[in-house]
Formats: sequence, C-alpha cells, structure tokens
Amino acid sequence: MLAAVLFVAAGCGGKSSQDAAGPGPAATTGQPSGTAQPPKSDAPPTTGRTTTTSSSTSDWPNPEDCISYNPSTLTTAFSSGVYTVSSGSVAVIRVHGQQGDNTGQKALALAQHYKRHCFIGRNNPRPDPGPYSMDYWRDSSGQNPTIPDQENDCSPYNRNNLTVEDMGGGDGWRVKDHDHVLHLFDNGKDAQNGKLVISKYSKVCSFGDGDNDQDVITYWL
Repeated sequence: MLAAVLFVAAGCGGKSSQDAAGPGPAATTGQPSGTAQPPKSDAPPTTGRTTTTSSSTSDWPNPEDCISYNPSTLTTAFSSGVYTVSSGSVAVIRVHGQQGDNTGQKALALAQHYKRHCFIGRNNPRPDPGPYSMDYWRDSSGQNPTIPDQENDCSPYNRNNLTVEDMGGGDGWRVKDHDHVLHLFDNGKDAQNGKLVISKYSKVCSFGDGDNDQDVITYWL
C-alpha cells in the first residue's frame, strides 16, 4: 500500500495563506465514508463534480485536478470494505477499512478541514495506478476536527532535502528525502509537481488498508 510505501515508501509544512489551517493535532483520521461503495477501483474517487482548474499562483501544480465540495454537508457510509465520504452526490474520499474501525472518522475529519481534494496523476495508465496517484488538500474550511490517531499515521521529512529520481526500467519516478521515499509517480512531470506540493510541508500522513495502495488516502502537514 502506498501509505505503507510512503511510510515505508507515505505530513506537511508551510502552506500558502489560503491553506494554512491544516488538519488539527493528533487524533487520527478515520477515512470518512459518505456513499455506498461501488465496484472496487484502484483509482481515487471520480464521482461527483470533479473538475480540473488552473491554480491562481505559480507555486502550485497548474492546471490542478481537484474535487470541490461543501465541507458542511459531508456524510459517511460503509459498504463492501470501503468508507466513502460524500458531499451530496460528490464522492470526496473513498478508502478501504474494516467495519467499526476509525478509518471513516479519519476520512470525515480530514475532509472537514478543507474545501478541495486534489490529485496528481490519478488518471495514470499503469495497471496499478493507486501508488502513482498523490492526494493533497486545499482551501481551509476553518473547521478543525481532530483526526484520530494522527500521530501514528504521520512521518516527518526534511522538505529542504527533496530529490526527484527516475527509478528506471519503466518503474516510474519518486520524490524522496534522502532514503525516505515520500511518493511514487508515473512520469517526470508528475514527480516535479509532486515535489512542488511536498516541499510546502514537513510531514506525510496516510491511512487506509487497501491492497496495493488502492483507495489509501494521503495528506500533508
């Protein structure tokens, strides 16, 4: 799983003023659920008003691929091993977990902090696209619910020591801090965009227990 790869191969530091209010202190995020789970997919949620918008500043990926939503209308649901957090018909988060665990609580709390869930490389063509798709979050909602077990889900890194590396052999690219792999990417452009986002933070956090990083959620502090 990507989260595992990031910790073992899965945060967050300086944000723009727009995004300064990040997830609250420790208390992990239970992946919020909000809709019944459709057939299992390796890709991040594509349901709802998913749009690609241009960043207003040059220090974020441009254009950005984001889902915009109303954090005040979020609901969660669990079905077939997946928690889904939704705002109306918009699926904001989909993450694998066990019924009754706090994955849904984590997801809901995380989504409540923001107004946009953004992605880098989520439509990559790999057979296992999950590990090569990166989540990040923008536009603080002003809400700061505690994310359960956050201290256990996050790993620190040095944002001033980031490198982008071509792994060769068609295995993709990665961004790392020395030997701490922070994320995998399908291509060099995605990796550079990933580094741009990752360099704003100092911790990488993830949760979810999908195989091969399917529906694992990552965020940065």
